[in-house]
Amino acid sequence: MGIREDQLQGLPASAEGFLNENCLMVDGTVMCPHCGKAICQVRKSERCGSFFGMFENEYALHKYFLKDGRTAEEYEQAAPWSSGPVIFLGLKVSDGTDFRWSEKDIEELSR
Repeated sequence: MGIREDQLQGLPASAEGFLNENCLMVDGTVMCPHCGKAICQVRKSERCGSFFGMFENEYALHKYFLKDGRTAEEYEQAAPWSSGPVIFLGLKVSDGTDFRWSEKDIEELSR
C-alpha cells in the first residue's frame, strides 16, 4: 500500500517555458527548493489564492506579472486520486491564453 500524500505536479512545461520567456524578474535572493543554491532573480509574482490538499495542507496560487503588462494566474486544473490527490495546475493569461495539462498527461501521471 502506498503512502497517502499530496502529489503536486505543478504547471505544465509549456506554462513554465512561457513564464521563463515572458515574466518580469525582480532582484532578491531566495534558496532553490530543489538544489539549495541561491537564486539572484525571481519571477515577479504575488499570491492570488490557495487550495487545500488531502490533509488540509494549504498551497499558494500565484499571479505573475509579464514584461508586456499582462498578468498570468495559476489555478487548480485537476486533482485525480492516486494514494492521495495528484494536483495539476493550469495558467491563465489575462489575454485569454490558457496553458493546461492534456488529459493524456493527467491520466499517465496520476497512475
